Amino acid sequence: MDAFAGMTRRVIASDGFDAYLPTACYPERRELRVLEDVPFTEQLGAIALEWALSHLEDDEEVLVAFKLDAAHFKIIRRAEGHAEERIYSISDDAPLLS
Repeated sequence: MDAFAGMTRRVIASDGFDAYLPTACYPERRELRVLEDVPFTEQLGAIALEWALSHLEDDEEVLVAFKLDAAHFKIIRRAEGHAEERIYSISDDAPLLS
């Protein structure tokens, strides 16, 4: 999760955070997908997770990152039927919450 957070921070540093789009990573396939045309609402996390899960092949691992507010993003990792999540600051190297 922390490696994906680092990659997400590099994208944010390059492109800005205002227009950051939910992003899913499928490590086994070495594939990234971006969810476009989704409004920033309180339901964004549920929408992004459902979208990311809809692209799973079998029971593979997926990580999905999405914007929480002006300074934070959340990553949800789902693997082997278990899920974990962490909230990250856009500028800090450590997760805020585990």
